[in-house]
Amino acid sequence: MELPRLQPLWEEYKEQGFEVVAVEEERDTERATQFIEENNLTYTLVENGESENEIVRSLFGVNSFPTSFLIDRQGRIIYAHVGFEKGDEEKIEKEIQSLL
Repeated sequence: MELPRLQPLWEEYKEQGFEVVAVEEERDTERATQFIEENNLTYTLVENGESENEIVRSLFGVNSFPTSFLIDRQGRIIYAHVGFEKGDEEKIEKEIQSLL
């Protein structure tokens, strides 16, 4: 599961301007809130929305979850990663370090 593995990356790099925004795909607020509390997640989580208000599909063309993006300060996608397996956080951290 990727969300808890992103927490240490956010804590390490947030002072340098790194932000994590996780998008909850299933629109299950109660379940998402419980998950956030159980995993002590402190970065930003938002719900995806539906139809024309769906955030990630309409803005970024995401059709598969999890999908991770590194977006620069100008709003350009610099790195994209689909799926998440143990160890992927190390790949993402290398990309973060190269951008900061």
